[in-house]
Amino acid sequence: MKKLLFWMVLIVGIVALIGSCAKKDEETAATAAADNTTSTTSYISTTTTASGSITMGDDTLSGVYASECLTSASTIALYKATGFWASEVNAYGQVFVVTGSDNISIELYAFTDTSCSNLSQSQKSVSDNVTFGSASGSNYPVTYDKQTLALTVHTTAAETALETLYSNALDFIVGTAIELPVSGSGLTYGLWTLSGTTWYEASSSSATPTSAGTVPHVKQ
Repeated sequence: MKKLLFWMVLIVGIVALIGSCAKKDEETAATAAADNTTSTTSYISTTTTASGSITMGDDTLSGVYASECLTSASTIALYKATGFWASEVNAYGQVFVVTGSDNISIELYAFTDTSCSNLSQSQKSVSDNVTFGSASGSNYPVTYDKQTLALTVHTTAAETALETLYSNALDFIVGTAIELPVSGSGLTYGLWTLSGTTWYEASSSSATPTSAGTVPHVKQ
């Protein structure tokens, strides 16, 4: 049980992969950006329905913002080393969806191929109470409350990886989402930037990031 709770806390803490390099703090964002290799044609898609808009100073966020297909070797190796991703994973990407006036869904997808066509695993982190502080240039400090985190395995390899990670305390079924509890308050600190139709983010579980994210999420 203690091991299960440990992994729940860990997984909840690493939702914001893109822009902050899948870590709870922002200090490696620049390194991650330099390491990422992106496709010029493939953007990550989602089944989440966008709704409403979020006012961010003089800017407005609405709809779906998606990263390109990413193949950062260091990020993939990190997730495989924790056991969170199966050895079959070769690419990943993230989608940010505005679902209300202060509601968002941040989604991470892992793929078996480098063109991001075949899913291995996906997760959706739903948050509300998006609140902005005073901007520094085009960068807006933000806080939001994580409400739910749902994991879905799409292959038997991903199913085996997560069941092993959770010491078989959770029974994953291919194609069926499992919702995990959010540890603690769920409060997350971010730094968001909107440049035209491109959104950037960095995030931390402890304090507002000191530098903005560097991986673009393009409005779809």
